[in-house]
Amino acid sequence: MFSQFNLRKPTKWHLALSHDESTVLERAIGIFFFAGLTGLCAQLALPTNWTPVPYTFQTFSVMATGVYLRRNDAFLSGAVYLIAGAIGAPVFAGGTSGLFTGSTLVASGGYLLAFPVASALIAEGLDRSRKAGFADFKAQILCWSLAMIPVYVFGTLWLAEALSVDLAQAYVWGVEPFLLWDFGKIVLLAFVTTKVWSYESFDEEEQEDVSEDKPGNITV
Repeated sequence: MFSQFNLRKPTKWHLALSHDESTVLERAIGIFFFAGLTGLCAQLALPTNWTPVPYTFQTFSVMATGVYLRRNDAFLSGAVYLIAGAIGAPVFAGGTSGLFTGSTLVASGGYLLAFPVASALIAEGLDRSRKAGFADFKAQILCWSLAMIPVYVFGTLWLAEALSVDLAQAYVWGVEPFLLWDFGKIVLLAFVTTKVWSYESFDEEEQEDVSEDKPGNITV
């Protein structure tokens, strides 16, 4: 299982987890692992007096899901997270659960429903780099930039509806305080995925290892 995964090469873990030849079981493990990670990061919440929306590391795990999994798997991982919370698992911020209060979507529901889309958008940029064999900077930056738009848009729209405030107030509560917070996460992850990670395929690596072992390549 995960035959391509090498603990000593963290810069290539993303290639192993998103490999085209991954089995259904391997993909399922990745999907559920990152759904669990999102639930764990949601518990790292910091409530404040200036917004009803807490600061969490939830969006970090949502981004990481898109970084490591291929597009469809990233979306499914986000969906698994939502389903787990909807049926009662305490995986939302502060150990809460449930997407609805009565028949009404919870105030943070707009953000939550947008998470799978955000993960899939980020994964699209990384998938393009993996297929190209190098960091496709433009594709990655475009997808990183687009990923948070549905989160902010749907989150703000529903926050305004749920709390009976206008869009300007919902923006002040649900977007403005988090712009730098989320931007910092994006800069950190984008630096890693464009400057640190390797996109060299496992086949290319094996060919290089073989060529290095040939007697003719020995130097003194």
